[in-house]
This record gives sequence, C-alpha cells and structure tokens, in this order.
Amino acid sequence: MIPIFVAELDISYAQAGIFMTAYSIVRCLSSFPAGSITDKWGAVPVILLCLLSIGVFGILGTFGSNYYVMLILRVLVSIGVAIIFIAAVDAIPKYMPSEKVGHGIGYINASLNIGIALALFITPIIADSIGWRWTARIYSFSLLLLFLAALPLLKNLNENRATQVSSSDASISLYTLLSNPAVLILSIGTGVLFIELYGVLTWVPVFLAEVYKYSPSEIGASATMFGLAAIPASIVTGYLCTNLRRIVWLCVSGGSLAGLGILFLISSSHLPLWLTMLTITIITWGHSQVVVTIMSIASLIVPPHSSGKALGLVFTFAYGGSIVPTYLGGYLLTKTGEYQTSFILFAGSAFLSIIAMLIVSNKLKNNPPSHFSLKYGA
Repeated sequence: MIPIFVAELDISYAQAGIFMTAYSIVRCLSSFPAGSITDKWGAVPVILLCLLSIGVFGILGTFGSNYYVMLILRVLVSIGVAIIFIAAVDAIPKYMPSEKVGHGIGYINASLNIGIALALFITPIIADSIGWRWTARIYSFSLLLLFLAALPLLKNLNENRATQVSSSDASISLYTLLSNPAVLILSIGTGVLFIELYGVLTWVPVFLAEVYKYSPSEIGASATMFGLAAIPASIVTGYLCTNLRRIVWLCVSGGSLAGLGILFLISSSHLPLWLTMLTITIITWGHSQVVVTIMSIASLIVPPHSSGKALGLVFTFAYGGSIVPTYLGGYLLTKTGEYQTSFILFAGSAFLSIIAMLIVSNKLKNNPPSHFSLKYGA
C-alpha cells in the first residue's frame, strides 16, 4: 500500500510511514480512555458507536486527495478501532459468568485472527480489480450495515448484575491501577511480549526474503501461518484458562515455544518451506497462549465494572511495545548488518514475559482480590 500512497498523493516515503504508523500510536494513546468509556457507558453501546464512526470516517477517507486531511481521518478511524477492540474484549467479563471469561477471550482472539487472515487474502484480490478506494468503501459500508443490524441489541440490553454499581463504586483511577503491583507487572509483561509478537510479524517475512531467499509465494505461505495458527491456539487456550496453575503452565510453555522457535529460525541460513511453516506455527501458538492468558487475567483482576480500565492499561503497554520492534529492528539491522541480534532480542522478550506472568500469578495466588474467581487448584 505504501507505494500506492506515495504515487497517488505525491508524498515522500517518510510521510507514508507516518500515515501507516499513526494507527499504532493512536491505539497506544487511546486504549486507557477507551476502557474508561466502556466502563462508564457499557460495552455494547460503545461498540455500536465505534461501528458507526469507523464506517463514516472510513468512507470519507476514500474521497481524500490531500495528505493531511487523509492523515486526520486515518487518526479518527484508528481511535474507533482502538476503542472497539477494548470494548469487545471488555464485553466478556461484563456480560459473561467469570468462569466462562477464558472461553470468551479465546473466541475473541480467534475471531480477530480469522478476520486478519481473510483480509490479507481477499483485500489484494479486490483491490487489484477495483482499486484501494472502492475496496475501503466496501469495507466501511459493511460496518454501517452491521451497525444498523446490531441496533436492536440496545433495546434488550441486559448487563451482568456485577456491573450494576453506583458511579462512586466504579471510579477506579489510573493511579489505583498503577499502584496495584499485579496490574502493573501484568501491563509491563504484556508490553515486553508485544515486542516479540510484532517483531516476528514485521521482520520474519523480510528475513525469509533476504536470508532464506524465499520467493514471494513461499513468503506468503509462511506468513499465513501467523494468522491461521493463532485461531486454534486461542480457542484451546481459552478453554484451559480455568485456574492459576494452568495459566502458569500456559505462560511458561507458550513463552518458551515462541522464544525457542525464533532462535531455531535464525540458527540456519536456509530451511525447507515445510519446516519454516511449522516453526512459525509453533512461534504463533506459543505467543497466542500467553496473549489469551494475559487478556483473561486482565479481565478478572479488577471487578467487572472496572475491567475496561484494566484492559485499557494493559493494552496501552501492549501497543507501546508493538511500536518498538519496527524501529529497533531496522536500527539493529543497519548497525550490525545481520538479523541475529534483533531476533535474539525478540526471543528474549518472549522469555521475559514468562517471568512477568510468573510474578503476577504468584501475587494472585498468595493475595487474591476478593472478587478474583481463578483459584490456583482445580
């Protein structure tokens, strides 16, 4: 997409880079406010409002020809995307029994990866036929149709009883969350994990092209596993997140699979395609396990009426971490001329996330909040 923007808008690659990275920066800055809004208004109304705003601003953006106007609209769409993700995840603890939260989180993460996989497959085909502007209009218009179809949900909205609290009870501040060691370490650990996650998403395809000398079709087949492997991994992990002991096992095994898989990938100057796809599947399965367990704990670590703020704080750190590998990986590649240094950093991030999750689990085991439903045993 970047070459298309450069050509159509007559801009530099630096300006195109700002346009593309605006989404990540906005997600980082919007996550905690998104959680606060969801706690105050409820998940379903916020989701509906976001569907409307993303659809409207998305359509407007397809008619733009001025770089700065399109950048502003990109930011507005990104705010809606950031908020709707937090609201969708926060709907799980707000509308589902606590013992089913892990199941819901698993399905949310799986559905997200299904959408990404379909978009990566379908979008180039549609864009080649009718152009990126009409492709974006079709997607944006489909969100408006979804908004209209979902409006009846407001009429029969039945919040979880736990969310029916007074405004004073619901006012957990950012300072209170940051003062909670378990919440703070969980957030930092998530940020560290997302350095690994976005590091491999960004740089593994480049590594396969430059070091393994794969063809575009081989790179595409390998990269597809990032989305496909996350689907069953998310669902299985969600069903296993029933107690802290299992969560500890899932975090240790998941982080280890991701870290060791990355190290194996750079241990050779070439691997056969089937083995590369298997390695990427193992890496993806590993960090998907950790992501789902983090989301499950973040959803339950505070009472349901404040779960949006906790999720918002965790994903503020997550999206902050996702920005790091894009630039750090490029810097290290420029300085060293090889991929090993940055990939070892990504693997180390996966291992460090294990330590963070072990500390969080230990704190919740020894001093669980009164509302926390995940016990250490069965």
